[in-house]
Amino acid sequence: MCSMQDEPSADPRDQAIRAALRDAATLAGMLATEFKATYWGAERTVYVETLAAYVTDLGGHLEEAGTRDLVADFAGRRITVRFG
Repeated sequence: MCSMQDEPSADPRDQAIRAALRDAATLAGMLATEFKATYWGAERTVYVETLAAYVTDLGGHLEEAGTRDLVADFAGRRITVRFG
């Protein structure tokens, strides 16, 4: 996820994975009920799949809520993830 020049990769897939990791860590520690996703690029599927895996690793699960939003659930503490 970084280039050989010690800089973040510009590859859209790498950006989606990096954003999902950052967002999953934030979601796990949140007390609020709504969160705005930090990724809005072309690789939304990669972002959602990666975010779901990280949320699961942190003891929660991710589910779709309508056509645009997601919900991260940590032991009944539900956080809506909004895009855009």
